[in-house]
Amino acid sequence: MEYTMYDTLLMLPLFQGMSQADLTRIIEKVKFDFVKFEDREVIFRQGERCDKLVFLLSGELLSETVAPCGLFTLEERLDRPVMVELHSLFGSDTTYKSTYTACGEVAMLMIDKSYVFKLLDFNMVFRINFYNIVCNKVHKQHGLLWGLTPSGLEGRLVHFIRSICSLPQGLKTLRIRMEDLANLLDDTRLNVSSILNAWQDQGLIEIRRKAFVIHDLAELTDR
Repeated sequence: MEYTMYDTLLMLPLFQGMSQADLTRIIEKVKFDFVKFEDREVIFRQGERCDKLVFLLSGELLSETVAPCGLFTLEERLDRPVMVELHSLFGSDTTYKSTYTACGEVAMLMIDKSYVFKLLDFNMVFRINFYNIVCNKVHKQHGLLWGLTPSGLEGRLVHFIRSICSLPQGLKTLRIRMEDLANLLDDTRLNVSSILNAWQDQGLIEIRRKAFVIHDLAELTDR
């Protein structure tokens, strides 16, 4: 199915709820860049300046985040529809917090930051959608920060994984030494290994050398 520009914009969260007149005015005033990337092509790197509003229109992205402490790396698969680090576009640190690589052919829509300022200035629906998305992300992080941390090791491990993931579902790969994971959870390597092996027996994860793959985070957390 071939989508018009109007159809494409209405599929994106920041443009939902707009009238055709709103969209027509935006199309006349804003430059939209449609860009394609090949399989395994690196699109953005962690630490690079974020100066564009970016939407994934088709395909999948691999997000790779190296923890500031250097002890672990988290990989996530991101499927459409998703915005790439809206929260990094403004604030005191306007750099990408992760590296993004194309998984297969990827199509993206990019809007320069200068046009984002214009959209926030002249379109109230865009402005409300923008604020709601940013605030919802803050609310989720606040809930994780202030929620009761489970007392048991298995609960603490699930809580740790949820707290570092950008999406609450999907495929995740955590690259970390078992000793470092045990130290972060203030427990023993043997106890952590026992829980991971139990999860593997239940088909929830796959243990690899210095890493483990979570098949679907929602399935792990919703048990």
